Amino acid sequence: MKTTVVGAYPKIGDDLPSQELRRALHRHDRGEIDEAELAGVYDTVTRAVIGEMEAAGVDIVNDGQVRWDDPLAPFARSWAGVEQGPLERFYDNNTYFRQPVITGRITSAGDTLARDFTFARSAARAELKASVCGPLTFASLAQDRHYGSFNDRVLAVADALAAEIGGLKTAGASLVDVEDPALVALPKHINLAREAYDRLAARGVALHLVTYFFPADPILESLASFSVAGVAIDVRSRDTTAFERLDAFRSQTVVLGAVDARNTRLETAAEVAGYVERALRLVPQDRLWIAPTTSLEYLPRNVARAKLAALVHGARSAAGQEVLA
Repeated sequence: MKTTVVGAYPKIGDDLPSQELRRALHRHDRGEIDEAELAGVYDTVTRAVIGEMEAAGVDIVNDGQVRWDDPLAPFARSWAGVEQGPLERFYDNNTYFRQPVITGRITSAGDTLARDFTFARSAARAELKASVCGPLTFASLAQDRHYGSFNDRVLAVADALAAEIGGLKTAGASLVDVEDPALVALPKHINLAREAYDRLAARGVALHLVTYFFPADPILESLASFSVAGVAIDVRSRDTTAFERLDAFRSQTVVLGAVDARNTRLETAAEVAGYVERALRLVPQDRLWIAPTTSLEYLPRNVARAKLAALVHGARSAAGQEVLA
């Protein structure tokens, strides 16, 4: 059984030295440092957050999405046919994103995240995965001035994301999270989503379909038919029947969102172990990963660290592994 993370890690730390990025962004806005100097700070913070995840004992880390302003921003900035528009609330959170505005045919060179992944590989000792935004999430949150239908928009986004996954594969990524909360928020589009994920999977990289914020109950069994290596299920944000239905995933990895990433209340290792033990009734250890429900960026960094420690200790305890101090 492995532990992992989902999405972004808190960029700003608890003490003055770990607030370097905030100061650098202010200095950049004032014209006091250039793009190269700001990029150096991003690299420093990326290295630091990877180190914190590794220090907690997480088996599979990401780059913390330190350079991402929001889950859609890297792609909205780099794809042809897309511009960044007004600030909008990101689902029911007290966070915001720049709404993508689709002005023409969407195309991608596929290199949006390749440099960042290459750097993260040089900084990480643990196994490293990459992440992209999900096709339904990007398409449903965007303002469309070009495509005539939601279907066309989703598939165009899927093709652009497939190019990004191809670029990540070239950079050395063997696993990519596809963060797609809209998929469970819009269950009527399940067949369209399956077609979109077929296009992503055609790039030959293992994918984890990551759901959060909403219970996967309406489409849980359908997710088992997607061409992905694993599915992340949030069992903490809302009431769910998922624990009784996880045996739907006969060959895929189940990534169990067992630590609430939007609540500062700290779970105990015993509490996490309880969730894990429930999942182990239907999923064997070798196909069960344990993770936060979503991005830890919703929390102060000291709370995020503590939650990762509880997650790792709880998972090891439930698996009968040695719990390290």
